[in-house]
Amino acid sequence: LSGETANGANPAVAVATMAAIAANAEVGCDGDMTYKNVWNNTPKPVTALEAVASSAVKACLDMGACAMVVFAQTMLPAALLSKYKPPVPIVVVTSNHRVAAQCNVVSSLVPMYLPEMGTSDETLPMVLNTIRKLGIAALETGDLESDQVVIMESIGTNPMIGIDWEDRTPIFKVKVVGDELASLIKPTGYEGDHTISFCSTKIGLENIVTTGDTVRKTKIVCTMGPKCWDEESMGKLIDAGMGVARFNFSHGDHEGHGEVLHRLRTVIKKKGSNTAVLLDTKGPEIRTAMLKDHQP
Repeated sequence: LSGETANGANPAVAVATMAAIAANAEVGCDGDMTYKNVWNNTPKPVTALEAVASSAVKACLDMGACAMVVFAQTMLPAALLSKYKPPVPIVVVTSNHRVAAQCNVVSSLVPMYLPEMGTSDETLPMVLNTIRKLGIAALETGDLESDQVVIMESIGTNPMIGIDWEDRTPIFKVKVVGDELASLIKPTGYEGDHTISFCSTKIGLENIVTTGDTVRKTKIVCTMGPKCWDEESMGKLIDAGMGVARFNFSHGDHEGHGEVLHRLRTVIKKKGSNTAVLLDTKGPEIRTAMLKDHQP
C-alpha cells in the first residue's frame, strides 16, 4: 500500500481491506502443486539445511499439520521453510530482535520473540500457547481438527539453528497435541467427488460459500505519510495488519523521517509488536524532460 496509507482518507480501513483480500486469496492456494513447482525448479543438489526444510514442509502437507515451528537465530532456516509455501503459518521462535522484525517481510512467518531460550521441551509449551492465542489452532482433543505441529530445530540442549548450523545437525519432528488428522479422516485416493487442479490455485464452490478461518500468511507493507504520522494512526495500522512500515526518502528530509520513526518505535514498544521498518532511500535521478534537440 502506498498512497492509500500515506495520504488516503482511511489508512487503517485500507490495510484491513487488503488483509481480508489476502486471507481470502490464500484459501485457494493448492499446497501440493505449489510445493512440487518450487521443488522442481530448485537447482540440485541442495544443502542439508534446505533438504530438512523442504522435507518438513512435505511432511506438513502429507499429514495435514495445523502449524509449523522453527527455532532460528538467523533468517535462513525460516526463509527456507517459507520458500516451499506451506499452507499453514510458520512460528519463528527466536531471541534475535532483527530476526523477529524481518519475519514481517517474508510470507507465512509469524515471529515469537523470547529473550531467554531453554531446551526444546522447556520452550515448546509456550510455543503451543502462542499458536492457540493467535488462533492458528485450538490444539484440543475431540474438536475434529488436526493438532499436529511440525517442528524444525537443532539437535542438542539448544534447539536454535544459527549461523553455525553445519556443526549442529538440523532435524524436524512432529508434535501431536490432540488429534492426528489421519485418525479423524479416512485416508483415501481420488474418489471422483472433487476437481483435480493442475494449477497452483484451486477454487471451488466450497471455498466461496464457507467463511475462512485461517491465519493470513501474506505480509502488508504500508508507506508512511501525513495521514498516519501520529501515534494513534500508527497503532490502528498495526492493529489492522501492517507488517512493514515503509519510509519513502524521495520525499521529506532525514530529520522529519527520524521523528516519525521515533514515534513508530514508541507505538511498536507499547503494543509489543514486531513490526518491521523499511527505509526506501533516494537514489540518483536522471531527468529526461528537457534534452537538447530532444536527443539523449
